[in-house]
Amino acid sequence: MADAVIADMLSRAQFVIEATVRSPGHSTVADIPVNDHTVVFRVDRVLHSPAALARSAGLDVTVQLAAGSPVPAVGEQVTLFTAPVAYGDGIAVAEVGRAAPGTAAVSSTMEAGSGARRSRPRPALGVAQQLDDEQLRAHAAQADVVVIGRIVHLEKAGSPALREHDPDWWLATLAVDHRVKGPVAGTVQFAFPNSTDVRWAYVPKPKAGDAGLWLLHAAAGDAAKLADYSLLDADDVQRPDELDRLGLSGGGE
Repeated sequence: MADAVIADMLSRAQFVIEATVRSPGHSTVADIPVNDHTVVFRVDRVLHSPAALARSAGLDVTVQLAAGSPVPAVGEQVTLFTAPVAYGDGIAVAEVGRAAPGTAAVSSTMEAGSGARRSRPRPALGVAQQLDDEQLRAHAAQADVVVIGRIVHLEKAGSPALREHDPDWWLATLAVDHRVKGPVAGTVQFAFPNSTDVRWAYVPKPKAGDAGLWLLHAAAGDAAKLADYSLLDADDVQRPDELDRLGLSGGGE
């Protein structure tokens, strides 16, 4: 498949996967209308995704295939370019494009984005990197605190997790080595859900001694009863050397 076609599909997709058909005409997500183009796939490999879906390999995902497109048979594997529709108790996406599994242009493009280097990058790689950078900069702009630091203390907080989707709140104390943004100095504490339930599985689970670039947000709801800030998104933790990608100007100490 031509690089130009891959680049076009990628520019319209946020979640690209290699997946195998499990159940045509069904859905794993409540309130998603089902028709003959609604298909449950098992995610075999994530090629490109928002941070919240980066660890979806092995999960079932409901795909609304493009109208008029052929419906693959049970057991057939395809590469799907999709846009998220719903995420919570399950994942539902809408198809914006499709390619054969193992398509060289797709695989090499996405793998390169994970850190592998190529002397002649494909055009689609530039599109993927640009989209990733734009999304990360937008996320950093919304953060209330951005610091480089390390976790020096963890403690259980809030009520015990009794129900399936309870977050199991914990508190982390971060020693600040470099402040990029926000009214903090010395240390800062934040709440995070330690549950591995599907609703919280993609939120980072800090460990004592973890060092990184932390993007914290003003806490809301139950988290606000525990701390001023919370960590709720996979993009909230980056490597310290990713600071330049955030696009934040000025400040810092």
